Amino acid sequence: MDVQIDSIIYDCLRNSGVVYSAASEERPYETVLNENGKYIVTHDPLDGSSIIDSNHAIGTIVGIWKKTDIIGMNPREHMVGACLSCYGSRTNIVVFNDVSKTVDEVTLVRE
Repeated sequence: MDVQIDSIIYDCLRNSGVVYSAASEERPYETVLNENGKYIVTHDPLDGSSIIDSNHAIGTIVGIWKKTDIIGMNPREHMVGACLSCYGSRTNIVVFNDVSKTVDEVTLVRE
């Protein structure tokens, strides 16, 4: 399941047109997606997938970086965004925005 979700995320990043490259837990090497992109994305597509059958929350973890050489970079200087989404009995996403310096949480509500 991790590999399938990883492929979906890579396809979305490639289609966005703004992501230069990405790396993930499933592909722990930099993959160039768009030569004109401005960002590098690192992610764990499905953290906790090994415990899905125990009905615990699982999630996706994403870091967004300014395009630079990722080897030896200072993460605090180049990170522009991050998010953590949790899937379980409650589905939510927590997003950090470097421009507004805010952290927001959105919860999926079923009506």
